[in-house]
Amino acid sequence: MKQKRKKVLNKPKKASKPLKKEWIFVVFFLFLGTAFRIIHLQSIEKNDPTFYNLPYGTDMVTYDNYAKNILQGKHPVPFFYNPLYPYFLSIIYLFFGPDLYIARLIQMIIGVLTLFFIFLVGDRVFGRKAAIISLGLASFYDMFILHESLLLLETLAGFLNIISLFFLLKIEKEPCFKNIFLSGLFLGLSTISRANILLFLPFIFLWMIFVLKKKAILSFSLLSLFTLLFISPVTIANYCASGKFLLVSGNGPINLWVGNNERADGTYAQPPFSPKLEKRIKEIGDKALIEDVIRFIKEKPKMFINLTIRKFFLFWGAFEIANNMNYEQMKSWSSIMKLPFFIGFGTIGPLALFGIFLSLRKRECLLLNLYILSFTISTIIFSIMARHKIVFLPSLIIFSSFSILWFYEKILKMDYKKILLLFPVFLFSFLLVWNKEVYSSFFPFIHPEGIHIQEKGYTIIKDASNDWRGGNAVIFSDKEAIKKEIIITEDLSLYKEAEIGFKYCLDEFPGILTIKINDSFSLPLRLGMSTQGLVKGFGFSIPIKSLKKGKNSIILSVDGKSHFGLLYDTTYTFKRSYEFKDNNFRKIKQGEFMLWLLLKQHKEKNAITQVK
Repeated sequence: MKQKRKKVLNKPKKASKPLKKEWIFVVFFLFLGTAFRIIHLQSIEKNDPTFYNLPYGTDMVTYDNYAKNILQGKHPVPFFYNPLYPYFLSIIYLFFGPDLYIARLIQMIIGVLTLFFIFLVGDRVFGRKAAIISLGLASFYDMFILHESLLLLETLAGFLNIISLFFLLKIEKEPCFKNIFLSGLFLGLSTISRANILLFLPFIFLWMIFVLKKKAILSFSLLSLFTLLFISPVTIANYCASGKFLLVSGNGPINLWVGNNERADGTYAQPPFSPKLEKRIKEIGDKALIEDVIRFIKEKPKMFINLTIRKFFLFWGAFEIANNMNYEQMKSWSSIMKLPFFIGFGTIGPLALFGIFLSLRKRECLLLNLYILSFTISTIIFSIMARHKIVFLPSLIIFSSFSILWFYEKILKMDYKKILLLFPVFLFSFLLVWNKEVYSSFFPFIHPEGIHIQEKGYTIIKDASNDWRGGNAVIFSDKEAIKKEIIITEDLSLYKEAEIGFKYCLDEFPGILTIKINDSFSLPLRLGMSTQGLVKGFGFSIPIKSLKKGKNSIILSVDGKSHFGLLYDTTYTFKRSYEFKDNNFRKIKQGEFMLWLLLKQHKEKNAITQVK
């Protein structure tokens, strides 16, 4: 008996040495992640002009104002936005005042805690080695750091989601009251932070049936009860304020409509309401938006399917669709983010998809696989932005680490046959994530005349996509100009009106922007105030007679002290965009200006779509 006891006591001592070495890596990566965040925060405080003056018209201003109003006893009920984040901010303001530096710092602390939970979940699913790789990848993931310095809900929602997954995974081996309660708590908090996590609940039930069997119904009933319990204060507040049942927030119908209508492009760009829809909204409220989505699906199923496919590719694409910020500009303000060793979705995406494929038969990965599936569906239903990916990226990083470990072990064992056998799967994953880059390289040869979108009543002609990469703009000022050529193949006699639109940014100095078309029409426009680092859209009418079939030349020039920035997109290159250099117009090497032409077949006084 004594000898057996000695053997049992000796086991932890033998295991402690490798554990200590592994935890050194954990501490190192957490320290590194913390250091990156501190350096980034110090840099943007010094260089970002919007650090203490939030850019007008963004969600950051909305959340900031909501938090201040809450402290004054003005609760925004019924809630239009998911309410947890404004209340989270208000608690920070209560203790520290409306200090944007402290608010960002606390979010970065949450970011470091998210890194730690990525490690814990990775350890539980794939083991310690994969967990350390996950932590390392997450420490160098640029979008985590960028978003933690913004007053947006995604950092908080991502943190709550990874904690929810951690406690749900614990239920498999320990289906006790404590783990179910904590899972319900964090799922409930996550729901009132970002409501699309609710779609994950039926998938959790499927997972519980598989892993818990007879205990599944009771466990899921308790989980649902606790989740609803922590959502209920919001639902009750909504009902008391409006007399209507509203589970979390009221922005669902408008978000659904923005992502699913005739002029939707898959991103969050809201076109103006038609007069008919506007009238219907006044009659029955937001129900009219849901009706219009149903009408769109019934009347134009092919367009709806194509739009859904486009959103799927945008969701899994390497390109980060900006909203409320300019990622490249933010990086330029940060001394640490300029360094080349940070990674993005273009690295994580293919590895994650390959890791998901490798893990399909692994029981311990089932919950994460179902989570990714539910999150993909719940996002594609609406519209795609880079902000949305932040919430579920921790789980993708865990699968990426599994892929890296798999490749490492196969190379170590010299099992090259297995690598070659599964290489097509990895290649498919790579092409899916980099789909836009691959397709766009061939597009100018297939469609040399550019992008011509034919819709009922109008035609849009442009050479650029809607996916601005950030940081790409030609800045010109007094006596400087740019030129854009647009190819018209349509019969202009069929059109009665024309509009020009473009995406731009502007500094604080006013001036005059002059537009010249084919040397036959000239229009001076007075520039407004600064766009505060944001991208804005502008449109104006031009005479249809100023255009001609074939190549049309459009020149924009500035008089005065204004620094006007015309954006260009690097997706396609037709060699039809020029900037004025050395007293001559020279072609931009890569990309095209985000300037488009709208031709109308009938007289309507609707303004061109305002682009966010």
